Amino acid sequence: MTPWSGSGQRKTYLDVVYEYLTYAEPGTLKTIPGLAESWEMSPDGKAWTFHLRHGVQFSGGYGEMTSADVAYSIERLIRDDSRAGPSSPMRRLIASVETPDDYTVVVKLHFPDFELAQGYFGAAQQLGIVSKAYFDALGETDAEAKPIGTGAYELASINPGSEIVMTLRDDVADHWRVHPEFENIVFKVVPEESTRVAMLRTGEADIAPIGFDSIPTVKEAGLTVVSAEATWSPVVRFGGLVETSDNRYNADNPWAKREVRQALNYAVDKQLIIDELFHGEATVASSDTPVPAWSDVEPYPYDPDKARELLKEAGYENGFDITIKTFTTAPGAELPLMAEAVALFWQDIGVNATIEPVDWPSLRSDWTEGRANDYVWTHRGFPFSSAANGLEAGFMAASVFAAYSTPELETMINDFSNEQDLVEREAKFTAIGQYLRDEAAAVFIALANEPYGISDKVGEWKITTAYMWNFDQVTRAK
Repeated sequence: MTPWSGSGQRKTYLDVVYEYLTYAEPGTLKTIPGLAESWEMSPDGKAWTFHLRHGVQFSGGYGEMTSADVAYSIERLIRDDSRAGPSSPMRRLIASVETPDDYTVVVKLHFPDFELAQGYFGAAQQLGIVSKAYFDALGETDAEAKPIGTGAYELASINPGSEIVMTLRDDVADHWRVHPEFENIVFKVVPEESTRVAMLRTGEADIAPIGFDSIPTVKEAGLTVVSAEATWSPVVRFGGLVETSDNRYNADNPWAKREVRQALNYAVDKQLIIDELFHGEATVASSDTPVPAWSDVEPYPYDPDKARELLKEAGYENGFDITIKTFTTAPGAELPLMAEAVALFWQDIGVNATIEPVDWPSLRSDWTEGRANDYVWTHRGFPFSSAANGLEAGFMAASVFAAYSTPELETMINDFSNEQDLVEREAKFTAIGQYLRDEAAAVFIALANEPYGISDKVGEWKITTAYMWNFDQVTRAK
């Protein structure tokens, strides 16, 4: 229940309790004030000063949010034992956090970050602000069980593996940011697609992630479908390709050779997968995250003859065996079917793929602890408010979530990170996207929409495309 104790997927329910220094405006995605009223960056991008909002109260009677709480939240998120996704690149970035007064936080960096306010410190990431007084009073173990934040909701009850109930704070009428129209938000664990659709139709659920196959059924029931465009990217990641990490590189894998990775890309008819599995609600990808600077990077076309030619050049004319691990999630119910499709395309060029169903927590542990070195897996990439954060998370050895990294790529990313000229930064970022495509850092499948079924009880829900959950702003239908 803390920002640092797991993956960003928990933001689904934690974001109604914790709040952030900055937010993204729905529609424009412009960075707007949050718990920080304003901020400024030093000319060299290596120091940021955040001016905090006065009078914001934590729930539970833990007092006003101050710079001490923000500093504690930052330092705890980047501690060595943090399990938050961005913790490792943030440790590499942040040199110190200073609190000259109760409402000012100065963050000094080891190298420039020109997008810190919208990136690591924004609502798309995991830096939810916690109460230092709460953790001091209860101790970390006890405090982690119940989230105390500045958001409009607090934890009412939890039934592990079944549901989480959040309820409005007693003092919600005075909340600085939102005025929720629902007293309770109940998050239910419902892995079965058919059950979620049935719950929407009967009114048991008001918002539910649905698969592409269910869109016609939901619409026929007179309900609404809201889709966030290009908000996740189905991808096949290669294990053992972090060259700059001793425990995450396996040179013996066939796909350690670039020609093999390229062949595995050419072999897959991605448009057919989009048409059949995603009902056309996706575009062929050249990367694993939607980045405007990479929009002109050409995806791999479907060319099985070229794939066979590359395999022969690499010394694998007779193919090889490969294991594809896959799991379901939301979005991502289609990942196992995508794995089957990819396996069939690879079979056509002589690569014998065995599919192994797993659960995401187990795969996540393998990946982050250096045990995912001899197989490949289906995954979903997400957009980042700061595209640079996505680069650091996926392609630098300092990140536990790196799936591909080379000395050349690390140099390119460092050069980009230290570039102050905005035009040059854009050019260097585009070059990185082209490099990742040419090196076939993964089998990039698609940039897919994320559909939700909405009940007739809901009025407006301004979904964004930047991995943010704003259920505290859902309105009632008139």
